[in-house]
Amino acid sequence: MGPTLGFENRVQSQNTLRRCLSVLLLAGVLPFTMLRARTGAQPLRLAQESGFTLEGKVTQKTEGKLTVSTEENIIFHVRYDEKTDIRLKDGAQGSDKDLKAGLKVRVEGELSESGEISAHKIEVL
Repeated sequence: MGPTLGFENRVQSQNTLRRCLSVLLLAGVLPFTMLRARTGAQPLRLAQESGFTLEGKVTQKTEGKLTVSTEENIIFHVRYDEKTDIRLKDGAQGSDKDLKAGLKVRVEGELSESGEISAHKIEVL
């Protein structure tokens, strides 16, 4: 009875996890792309060292803030400041003056509960 009960508990736990993830996906809390298997370029993923990473096109720029749209049309608001490492296509150091609407970027940072990203690094792609 012991080994069978352990197996049943594991199966039940896996099923519960799948149901929870499905609910989060349907509710729009957890973007599908975060669960997708890695195939080629991945526009949106959790990054181990920096918390959150996304790729997309800058649709708007204001002082200290970018609006970035991913390929899946998910909109993110990205905050940056003088501590943010901004890199150009060739890897050279950039500045906020190099950031403008229309550019494709990769952002690494921290995702807040409000959905805003505090950028540690912005790379122009």
